[in-house]
Amino acid sequence: MFADYLEKLGNAANESQEVLVWSDAMSDLGFDKHMYGIRAQDAGRVNEHMVESTTFTEDWLSAYYGGLHKDDPVVAHSTVHPLPFIWTDCPVDTPEQRAFMANAADAGLKHGISAPLIVGSGYEGAVSVSGDSNADLREHLMAIYSMTCAMHVLRVKNWSRDTLQAFKLTAREQEVMRWIAAGKDDWTIGSILGISENGVHYHKKNIFRKLQLSSRVAVAAVAQKTGIADANYRFW
Repeated sequence: MFADYLEKLGNAANESQEVLVWSDAMSDLGFDKHMYGIRAQDAGRVNEHMVESTTFTEDWLSAYYGGLHKDDPVVAHSTVHPLPFIWTDCPVDTPEQRAFMANAADAGLKHGISAPLIVGSGYEGAVSVSGDSNADLREHLMAIYSMTCAMHVLRVKNWSRDTLQAFKLTAREQEVMRWIAAGKDDWTIGSILGISENGVHYHKKNIFRKLQLSSRVAVAAVAQKTGIADANYRFW
């Protein structure tokens, strides 16, 4: 089955098709509810704008990103446990976390698997899948993890255009990123681009906000990994 999955993944026409192949595979394994997303490793919160695929209900997503995510013990566990795990194996320590799990169960998310996905790319991913039964979770644990990692590696590989478009970085913001990666200070960047130093500050602030980064070093790392730092990169 895994070989067939890899073949379908390799034959996908584009990034959206890659995610669709993964989504279909999760459903075939009996997990009708699943979510895959990516975010900057420096992000301080869940970034709903980077959810790549989900079959979770709109009502649940609205409640989750409306504040429930702050008490999610699965997310908390994923920050200290680098491997896939079954939800019932993660600690539920506070009344708020217990209430969260009860709300999730009421939404049909009772039995599931989650895992962080880190491939040294400057971006991390996360996967959560849920089914109606607890019986097959351990049997499918590594299959789900392996399938999602394979798809995640492809998504990261194609991140430079697809994900930047999702973040809606402007051409000017990408130019500022390039010169930050080159080690130029704000005054010098302004001189190169023909804008004021305050203008550079404005674009830099937008970059930090959109990418949820907090330092020039982190911005430079993203610029390197996405090709923006390359002198031949074409801004759109």
